[in-house]
Amino acid sequence: MIFRIAFFLIFACAATFARAELLGMQVERSVTEAEMKASLREVALVDEKGAPLDLRALMANGKPTLVSLWAYWCPNCLGEVSGYKAIAKACPQRWNIVVVSAIAKDFPKDLAKFKSYGLPWQIYRVGDSSKTDLAKAKAARAFYGETKAGGVATPLHYFLDASGAVSAIVTGKMNFAEPDRLAALCSM
Repeated sequence: MIFRIAFFLIFACAATFARAELLGMQVERSVTEAEMKASLREVALVDEKGAPLDLRALMANGKPTLVSLWAYWCPNCLGEVSGYKAIAKACPQRWNIVVVSAIAKDFPKDLAKFKSYGLPWQIYRVGDSSKTDLAKAKAARAFYGETKAGGVATPLHYFLDASGAVSAIVTGKMNFAEPDRLAALCSM
């Protein structure tokens, strides 16, 4: 119980102190935190077959949701795999976990690498509508947390509570396998 309270306090207090992300490394963004949060309602995600993910419907199941931008070339992303494996072993059904390719054109390589770990979750990419629809393109830039240089800082995690509200945005490596953090995640 104390881990659960500490987990929520860390994420709740962080909103008061940070700018574009609530926790993690500070990155100068060309989008605001509000735009990043709103993007989760607008961004179109698709799986390897092009089937859309209805993120809003997924979040309606009453579970907390973790949406993580991930890349095969990102050492911090690869460093989080042991944590994802720990979650998959300890409490895979406790959270909605959505992994998204951090750069859509890298999706085939991200997909292959992510699948090689045998995790129980799919990896998605931002859909092609972001190439032709201005509103979808704007949502995609916000979702990626576009930096001032026009890139993305990975890993990037969106933590959503059971109601679907963003409780934290974290940029940087998270050690989900750390015993206290894993216990907090599994008790939520």
